[in-house]
Amino acid sequence: MAGGGMTEQERIEAWLDQGGRVETDLECRLIARLPWVRARLEDRTTDPTRRVLMGMPCDAPAPAALRDRVGWARGGYPWSVADCARMEGEARDQEAISEWIHAARCHASASVAREAEARRALSAQELPYVFPGEVHPLMVDVWAAGEKILPALHVDWVRKLTDWMAPALALDCEHLGMWFWPVIRSLDAGRLKGPMTRLLTGRMSAGGMGLLTIYAERIGFGFPSINDTLQPLDRRIVALARLAVSQRA
Repeated sequence: MAGGGMTEQERIEAWLDQGGRVETDLECRLIARLPWVRARLEDRTTDPTRRVLMGMPCDAPAPAALRDRVGWARGGYPWSVADCARMEGEARDQEAISEWIHAARCHASASVAREAEARRALSAQELPYVFPGEVHPLMVDVWAAGEKILPALHVDWVRKLTDWMAPALALDCEHLGMWFWPVIRSLDAGRLKGPMTRLLTGRMSAGGMGLLTIYAERIGFGFPSINDTLQPLDRRIVALARLAVSQRA
């Protein structure tokens, strides 16, 4: 049962019945895995990029803005490898952190050469210093293709890499990027519990606590006390993620 005596499906159905609309791209990506939610939102979602992110039909012309091009790529729009490389470069040059990470992942998914580049970088086993709140290209390589690369690396190196990556959890929760979602199980889960627990005591923007909760559940940690602090957006993110995971099981 979800908090407040409702199941996760009942929580989402109640939100839909009350005219709910998505507020974040994170919700869109989770809803893409839930056809029954997507169907209820189709008539009330007009933004082309959010429609593409949710897997809805969209007859708008391909966008020009970087954020929208990256969003369409995440939603499955068939950009070429050159387009993906261009988006990654633009986002890096503009220091558009979330777009950079998502574009790199789309690029690595489309390009064997980009995945190989990440593999070489992660095999070097060198960790540069990173100022708090910054993102290093090596981190982007982890987020771009880590689930394909990390399982083949030495366990001690993965442990060190996890410790180095862990501070970026706060930045991910701030951006609601869901950057760690595909790769978190390939990191050393035991090294993440402490950093996650410390984040619980800090201030976090709406949705961040929900993202932290689903990360913890994804690697087998439970934070029962967190349920008392979740805001509506956080609870919705948790409900959608749980439903999406159960749908795939």
